[in-house]
Amino acid sequence: MTSERSPHSVRFGLLAHLCYTLRERQDCTSLLANPRRGECVLWVPYPAAPQRRLGVAAVDHHGRWLYAFGDRWSMAEDPGEAAAHVAWAVKGR
Repeated sequence: MTSERSPHSVRFGLLAHLCYTLRERQDCTSLLANPRRGECVLWVPYPAAPQRRLGVAAVDHHGRWLYAFGDRWSMAEDPGEAAAHVAWAVKGR
């Protein structure tokens, strides 16, 4: 058995950490979806229109993990900064 984590496992862990950080630091609701088929995604509702949601993905870009959302991205190494960027995208502040 190898100790190296699969990309799906890394992606899920990063999004779970961002989900937690959004709640703790930015007071944002988020929902982590882990479908049976396909990749996981973090959905962040817009407070002014909760039926609309911003999708956040964790992507491997040349060996570095990023959070991608809308037309923006943030380094996964700093979930606090990423949470601030995502919160700004949905709250507009």
